[in-house]
Amino acid sequence: MGVFGRIFELIDVTKYDYKKLIILPIILVLMSAVAVATLGINYGIDLRGGTLATVQGVKYTPELENYLVTSLGDPAIKVRSIFSPLGEGFIVETGPDVDSTQLISLLNQRYPNVEVSVEHIGPSLGESFLQQGMKAILFAFLLMGIIVFVAFRVPVPAATIVFVAFSDMLVALGFMSVAGIHLSRYTIAAILMLIGYSVDTDILLTARVLKEKGDSIDESIRNALRTGLMMTLTTLAALSALYIFSTSEVIDGIAIVLIFGLIGDLIMTWIFNAGVLKWYVLRKEGVRSK
Repeated sequence: MGVFGRIFELIDVTKYDYKKLIILPIILVLMSAVAVATLGINYGIDLRGGTLATVQGVKYTPELENYLVTSLGDPAIKVRSIFSPLGEGFIVETGPDVDSTQLISLLNQRYPNVEVSVEHIGPSLGESFLQQGMKAILFAFLLMGIIVFVAFRVPVPAATIVFVAFSDMLVALGFMSVAGIHLSRYTIAAILMLIGYSVDTDILLTARVLKEKGDSIDESIRNALRTGLMMTLTTLAALSALYIFSTSEVIDGIAIVLIFGLIGDLIMTWIFNAGVLKWYVLRKEGVRSK
């Protein structure tokens, strides 16, 4: 038995009591909701406004952040190191009230032989970006809901697909809150990609269970799991390589959000949705239990 076969046997949900197993994804969703509610969402500069100063060719030192906080009077200033083909460097993030000209002057005084690139986004522009991102997500859910209801014409399976997609997004946001990853235009794009992937795997599972004739419920779920698991594992492998070898902070953010979102989707699709579908079909038909 190969590696894929061992993984498949390990997570073959048809071997377990689905009524008990379904508790796991519910706990995951609740924990994610608590994380978002208590820790909040970390908005990036492009959504809340502020100044982003990038310095290349200089090694980051911890005392720099204290120096800038003291000089500019903004305790929210954050400095983090970066690595790129140009060498080591760092990025300074400030709030919207900090004078970007003063920030550049301080950095030039401390590092006179390097170039400082600055991007400033006003609070109103950041709010506009946030509103556009929220509208995109709402539109995605609206369109997705219409498509799945038209495709299956049964409320419970269709509503479950929408709920699972929402849960995948919530799990990703919960991870971002715990890990301190910023919600930005780029991670919003990652969340939209995650929603699309979630719908794909859930439609695959739902179509196999509801529309394939002749197989038992468990066999239909296993057939869908073989295909869906291979899709997810290959995608996770590609995203992991992207995250490991990337030198772009934007790409890193997109990759890590998708990685943990897809891990959450494995649980939500192949445990929660599979369990709901099994309950729905058994209750409706009273047969096909094996």
